Amino acid sequence: MTLTFEQLPIFVKALATRCHASFLAKAAVTAAFSALALQMPAGAAEVGVTAKSVTIGQSISLSGPLGAIGTDYGEGFKLAIDDANRRGGVHGRKINLIQLDDAYLSDRALVNTRKLLDEDGVFAIVGSLGTGSVATVMPLLTERRVPLFAAFTGADSLRREPSRYLFTVIAAYGDETEKMVNHLTTIGIKNIGAMYQNNAFGKDGLAGAEAALKRRGLSLAVSASVETNASDAGTAAKTIAAASPQAVLVLSAGKATIEFAREIRKTSPAVRLLMLSVADTNLLVRELGKDAAGVVVAQTMPAPAGAKMPVSIEHQKLMKAAGKDAHIGYASMTGFVAARAFVQALKLAGTEPTRDKFISGLESGARLDVGGYELRFSADRHHGSNYVELTMIRSGGSLFAY
Repeated sequence: MTLTFEQLPIFVKALATRCHASFLAKAAVTAAFSALALQMPAGAAEVGVTAKSVTIGQSISLSGPLGAIGTDYGEGFKLAIDDANRRGGVHGRKINLIQLDDAYLSDRALVNTRKLLDEDGVFAIVGSLGTGSVATVMPLLTERRVPLFAAFTGADSLRREPSRYLFTVIAAYGDETEKMVNHLTTIGIKNIGAMYQNNAFGKDGLAGAEAALKRRGLSLAVSASVETNASDAGTAAKTIAAASPQAVLVLSAGKATIEFAREIRKTSPAVRLLMLSVADTNLLVRELGKDAAGVVVAQTMPAPAGAKMPVSIEHQKLMKAAGKDAHIGYASMTGFVAARAFVQALKLAGTEPTRDKFISGLESGARLDVGGYELRFSADRHHGSNYVELTMIRSGGSLFAY
């Protein structure tokens, strides 16, 4: 029998499944480890690592209510990995990315993650999208001691619970709502409402908004939830419009955001709308047309079409060269930065990378400079950025940065 390290979990599971008595299950595990030990040389590679490659896995929403955001994010991520491979990879190893669609469904994200670990034998999980999905897969990853790098969520709830295996490269939703509330109160607006998506992500955003207002002795004038499929967007818009707020914080993503914006514009065309970064500027401009004008969107990345930071210039150049012009936006920029950061983090793990070395390299006080976008990690700082800026969509779809 010939076993690789990556095949060991699959082999053990298959044997244990066939063994109904507990002592037989233990014997199966012992036999598996013994078989592997006979052929494994000292210093054998980590799961997902060979002499020529490192395999990583990603479960994101390539379809469903956040399909547009997930697709753009995925394109940016793949582009940066392809570029790294063209340059020779990391310490002579190419990076093999396995990407699966979870349609923004937490249970499917868990199924995908199990497959990536048990069948594909990945070294790490990268860029999982969505608060609910990340919260669902983290117990499994913690149990298996597998890092999740660049989780695509700003959930404060995930940041409050320290985990050795979770790292992010974007600011928290609390950072975004703080920026929004600070802007509004600075210009004298205190009558503020909120719409939030009726799931873990939306409730997390709502908590951040309430906290930002409380710090200023204020509270929400009105709030209403919207389901992810936007079935009650009209009802929420009427509830909020009835309170006549001066501004509304839109704490949602995908279809819920689009349909609520359409409905609130019908009854309150002059109300200011301020949205989280995951609202996705590209989607807003494409779906809302002229009604997108004046919408303020928090951004947790440098401008994807800007010329100030080297990473923005490189992102544009490579996306256009790959014929991905239609995907250029903040979501693709987030994926691009996440992948570039992963490449740097993998380098820190040394010439013989292990999962433990990967984590320890980041926890050693790593400063990752991704073309001017700086990330700082340490043992007690797994969330590398607090960068937030506000942008306004102008008539015609261009952006103005505050």
